[in-house]
Amino acid sequence: MAREGRGPILGGSGLSSYKGTTLIVCFLNIVIALYCLHSLYSSPYVYSNKDDGVVEHTPDHIKKMEKSVRIRRANEPIELVKLVNRLNAEYWGGGSMPVAELPQAVKNKITEEILQRLRNLRPNATASEQQGWCLP
Repeated sequence: MAREGRGPILGGSGLSSYKGTTLIVCFLNIVIALYCLHSLYSSPYVYSNKDDGVVEHTPDHIKKMEKSVRIRRANEPIELVKLVNRLNAEYWGGGSMPVAELPQAVKNKITEEILQRLRNLRPNATASEQQGWCLP
């Protein structure tokens, strides 16, 4: 009696039809994988070993860049920056607190004025009214 498990796929070579089908599918998968690898490595978009980070500028472009740097440096407000730095150093005295402290009476008066203005502000005031509360 012949076994019905043998199929015509491999010509009755002793393998079941499931095993033969599995072998054929695996073989096709390997062929497709090799084709994909071949396509990947033979692509025209494969990068060469050339360093793309290096940009070669023309002499005209270099002259324009140098001129731009000179103009930018000439327009820097150097004296203004020096003045601001000097004033900051004088005001802050090199520390994080100002050199001149306000007297306690002035601090109390400013605090009372701020509290009074906040009390006079309506609870449902608009944003512009809230922003303008500190203006005299």
